[in-house]
Amino acid sequence: MFLLSLLCSCESMLNSMAFFPDTDYSVRKEKLPSYVDPINLTTNDGIMLEALYFRHSEKTGRIVIYFHGNAGNLYHRIHEGKIIFNMGYDLIISGYRGYGGSSGTPTEDGIYEDGKCILTYVTGTLNYSPDKVYLYGRSLGTTVAVHIAQNKDLGGVILITPLTSAAEFISEKFPGMLRSLGRKRFQSIEKINSLRSPLLVIHGTHDEVIPYNLGVKLYNAFSGRKEFVTIKGGGHNNLEFVDPGLYWSSVRNFLAR
Repeated sequence: MFLLSLLCSCESMLNSMAFFPDTDYSVRKEKLPSYVDPINLTTNDGIMLEALYFRHSEKTGRIVIYFHGNAGNLYHRIHEGKIIFNMGYDLIISGYRGYGGSSGTPTEDGIYEDGKCILTYVTGTLNYSPDKVYLYGRSLGTTVAVHIAQNKDLGGVILITPLTSAAEFISEKFPGMLRSLGRKRFQSIEKINSLRSPLLVIHGTHDEVIPYNLGVKLYNAFSGRKEFVTIKGGGHNNLEFVDPGLYWSSVRNFLAR
C-alpha cells in the first residue's frame, strides 16, 4: 500500500511539473481566419479532442501537424500556424486532453493517444499521404511527435527545443531532486531511432527551460537523415524572434525537401 501511494504521489508530482493547461482562452469561430476550421475528434479512449485545421482553398496534398508545448492551449499558436500555412502547407494544430475545450486530464500516455488520433484523422479521414505529412513539435510537443512518428514513413519531423527524457531533464534542472521521479517517462532518447523520417532539430543556446545540451544529445542519438540548427542567444520561447530569418528559413527549407 505504501509503495502504491508513493508511486501515485510521484505520478501526481511529475504531471504537475509537466502540464500547465489553459482552459479559459479561446477564439470564437467567427473570429478565426476564414481558412481555419475548428474540429472535434474522439480519441480511442473516449476523449473529445479539439483541433484547428488550416486549409487552402485547393488542397495542397501536404500538411503539417503542430504539437504545442505544455502551457496555454492551441489557440495561442494561431499566429505561428499562419506562418507555416503561408509557406504553402495545410496545417492542423492539435489540442491535448484537459487543454482548451478538450475533455479529460493531461497525462503522458493521454497526450500520446491525442497525437495518434490526430495523425489517424489526417491520413485517414483527410486522406493525406503519410509521406506528405510533417510533424512539428515544440518543447513537450516534441515528445508527442517522436512517439507517434515511430516506425512510420512520414515526410519529416521537426523538433523545437526537445528534451531527451524526463529523468535527464530533472537532473539538469533540479539537481537535488530524485532522478528516479522521471524514470521511464517522456523517453524520446529511447524512441528516436525508431523514426524513419528525416529530422530537423532547432534549439537555442540560452534555453532557460530545456537545456541546449539535451537537444544536442537527442540529435546525436539519431542515426538517420538529420539537421541541427543552433539559434545563438535563443531562449525557450523566443527562437523565432531572436533570429527569425534563420528559424523560419530552416523550417521552410526542411519542408521543401
